[in-house]
Amino acid sequence: MTNHDLPKSIHDMPGLIPLQLMPENMESPINTLLSWITPNELFYTRNHLVYPTIQLESWALFLGGEVDNPINLTYDQLKQMPQVDRFVTIECSGNKRALMEPSTPGEQWQIGAVGNAKWTGVPLAYILDQTKVKETAKELIFTGVDSGIRPDMDTVVNFERSLPLDKTLMAECILALKMNDEPIPHKHGFPLRLIVPGWYGMAHVKWVSQITATATPFKGPFQAIDYLYITNDGDSLNAAPVTEMKVNSIITWPSQEEKLHLGSHTIRGLAWTGKGTISGVEVSIDSGMTWNAARLTSPEHEPYTWTFWEYSLNITAPGHYFLQVRAQDSNGNVQPKVAPWNAKGYGNNSIHQIPINVPQILH
Repeated sequence: MTNHDLPKSIHDMPGLIPLQLMPENMESPINTLLSWITPNELFYTRNHLVYPTIQLESWALFLGGEVDNPINLTYDQLKQMPQVDRFVTIECSGNKRALMEPSTPGEQWQIGAVGNAKWTGVPLAYILDQTKVKETAKELIFTGVDSGIRPDMDTVVNFERSLPLDKTLMAECILALKMNDEPIPHKHGFPLRLIVPGWYGMAHVKWVSQITATATPFKGPFQAIDYLYITNDGDSLNAAPVTEMKVNSIITWPSQEEKLHLGSHTIRGLAWTGKGTISGVEVSIDSGMTWNAARLTSPEHEPYTWTFWEYSLNITAPGHYFLQVRAQDSNGNVQPKVAPWNAKGYGNNSIHQIPINVPQILH
């Protein structure tokens, strides 16, 4: 795929909400987040750089650095290795940025930069065993083929991210070849995408072509400049890195400013978290003064995947209401009313609320 294959107009992309065309950044409309598996064509896209051109015949995955056995692996060789499935929800760390106050720079995502998919690929730990990583190695750097010039730099850079060489984390990660039982679409990382269950989307490096074991902390721009929780003091050197997803939830029905009639309604939505599972969801219709438990309805209640919920609401009086939702996970984390502000608008897991209107019936 080349840049000439990209859409020339936002009207060429039915189903996705465009935030930016070059590089492409698109979020999923809420009315498309209704199935447990998000269809590939409706999965949000997040890019810092333009889509790369991949020639599969010459592409290979190189593993080197602090290893005893550097190796090159072709696409066919990867397909012949043991494969596992992982159902994983991926949320952009900038999801809900448009709702953060005061406002912050960056793509103004609403609530649709999230999706759930079945990923199939080679366990990362299996490949690391082949390379015999040295004890001196502390991190793995994952390099994507996508490259370009950042607005704050005058040199060409690749999208690169590192992960700590943690045994538990390494055991969960896979190098995915398929998305929802199909070869990963180009815009989602073909031929190879790193999947890091429980982490925000920036960790799931697309178009991976190189893995480098390193003994020193990685300081690339997408690690040391971006994806840091920089607070009011502006201290980026001591800012915490963006890693695991925070517990979060959204209302998928009704939509904002929906007019509802008096009587019974089934409120629906999604909830997810980075580590553990969703243990409960609560709904309020009185601005958070009282909360009532919703029913978790997902048939598949697995770690690293989102959960569907429903709440039976009986409206007895006309008026304007604020419908709110909050989730709790199995580690005791509860969504805050307002998430801590940070300079780049990452990790906004504030309680989701929408106004609804119940008009008075005139006789």
